[in-house]
Amino acid sequence: MKLFGTYLSPFARRVAVALASRAIPYEHDDLNGYADPGRARALNPVGKVPVLVLDDDEHLIDSSAILDYLGERVADDEPLVPRSGRERRAALRLAAIATTIYEQSTARYFEERRPGGCVQPDLIERYRRQTVGGLKALDAACGPDGPIGGTPLGIATISAVVAFDYARMMHPDLDLAEIAPVLTAVAESLADDPAFARTRPHAAESEEHR
Repeated sequence: MKLFGTYLSPFARRVAVALASRAIPYEHDDLNGYADPGRARALNPVGKVPVLVLDDDEHLIDSSAILDYLGERVADDEPLVPRSGRERRAALRLAAIATTIYEQSTARYFEERRPGGCVQPDLIERYRRQTVGGLKALDAACGPDGPIGGTPLGIATISAVVAFDYARMMHPDLDLAEIAPVLTAVAESLADDPAFARTRPHAAESEEHR
């Protein structure tokens, strides 16, 4: 199978982390949908990454749908998502909070760079508050008995650590150790985990974001 999408995209990166965490082999194409929209549209009608192309040429789009497929492939004793019940709902809720952090961090990044003096400070503040609120919610779910931080890596931990790394890269003004101290500790403890280390984008690339 082949994964299309730059690791600068937190959506693509969380798929890559899931693949690597379960030792599922894949090729990687560092497609940037903003820089090469034509090739992105050839893979996905709406021109977004990630796209996972299976060996039979089926194209899976949207990170949540891709992770759902991967969840079907992994062993029952190491699920990406709990199979049912309250634990499953909690994991999906936290993953949804994390992906909202991806979205709002990206929105703030572009709003801050809007040309021609058209920047809207109220929008920047709204995006910042949403990001901070999301990080605090993830922080509250961390710990030895929480959905975030345990092993094997599940969708909540993967999505939360990717959100932490993305927010830190895109908005260095945020004091993440103050906002989310437990999440900071979890992310730092997993920094050298191969699934996260091999998919980490370089901070210098952020100015070429998407």
